[in-house]
Amino acid sequence: MTKSVFVSMAIFALVIAGVSAQAGERGPKPAGALSDAASRPHPTDDDCEARMQKLDASNAEGEERLAEKNEVIDFCDRQYEHDTTIKRLVTECMKYEEQPVVKQQFVAECQLAAFNYANALRDLKMDYGK
Repeated sequence: MTKSVFVSMAIFALVIAGVSAQAGERGPKPAGALSDAASRPHPTDDDCEARMQKLDASNAEGEERLAEKNEVIDFCDRQYEHDTTIKRLVTECMKYEEQPVVKQQFVAECQLAAFNYANALRDLKMDYGK
C-alpha cells in the first residue's frame, strides 16, 4: 500500500514538473507585455498557494508538521471546493489513510501535491487568459 502512495506522489511530481517546464518554455513576450509577476495577483494569506509556501518554509516536525499540513489541506479544500478534478485527486489520496503518523504524513503529502497541481494549473490558465 505504501508503494501505491509513492507512485501517486511520483505521478503528481511529474505532472507538476511538466507544468513548470511548459511555463518556462514560453517564447519572448511582445513589447509592452506585463511580466508574469506583474500580471499574476500576489498570493495572500487567504490563498492556497501562499499557505503552501508558508508550510514549505516551516521547520515543524512530526505531529506538529502533520497538524500544519492538515490546516493547509482544509484551507485548500475550501478554496477548490468546486473543482471536481482536484476533489477526485484528493479523495484518491485518502484511500491510503491509516492510523500511524507516518502513513498520515504520506496521505497529507499526496493531498498537498494535488493542491499544488491545482495552483500550477490555475497560474497557467491565468497566464494564457483562459
